[in-house]
Amino acid sequence: MKIARRRNLLGVLVAATLLAGCAPVGTAAPPAAAPTDGAQDDGAASTTPPEPAEAGAGRALPAITSCDQISAVAPDYVAELTLEQDNSYIQDDALSCSWSPAEGSITSLTDIKTFSVTITADDSEIPDPTQMEQYGIKGYFTDPRLDALGGVGLWLDADSAVVGGGAGTVIVPGVHVTIGSSLWGQDSELAKDSMVTLALQLFDM
Repeated sequence: MKIARRRNLLGVLVAATLLAGCAPVGTAAPPAAAPTDGAQDDGAASTTPPEPAEAGAGRALPAITSCDQISAVAPDYVAELTLEQDNSYIQDDALSCSWSPAEGSITSLTDIKTFSVTITADDSEIPDPTQMEQYGIKGYFTDPRLDALGGVGLWLDADSAVVGGGAGTVIVPGVHVTIGSSLWGQDSELAKDSMVTLALQLFDM
């Protein structure tokens, strides 16, 4: 019964976090517009998304062979959490590590905490935050540290939900790093700036 309740609580946590933003985390470009076989009506607004910025030379995935390497540079985020073996993997072109409370450790909603890092090889072109904003896609942002790598960030927070925290993606040529942290009814240690800081640490591994 406790296991079922824990899974239900975690399900609510994930749903609340996803409802906190309007753009999908880790998406490097907006969905392609539906093809048309004729001219648009006069005066109709174009539905074609703006062209993203050109990507620079692609990076290789960080040399990470274990989720322990990630937890070593993110100790505050994984404190008192357990690695979810079933939801974590290391592959040639992607890796994902997820942490959550140990089985039987949840005695109240405030014990619910999750943290995850997913790194994927991705040669998609880099979006232009200004153009994405004009197209109605919010969440993309620039950062001097990412400018130096030819990349941008994407951030979604959970300020409007009972779940504190947020999730985001650092997008650089060749690699996407998605990081998420959620706490029930509490402020998360993860924010836009700290997400970039952690992603850069992972790039250097």
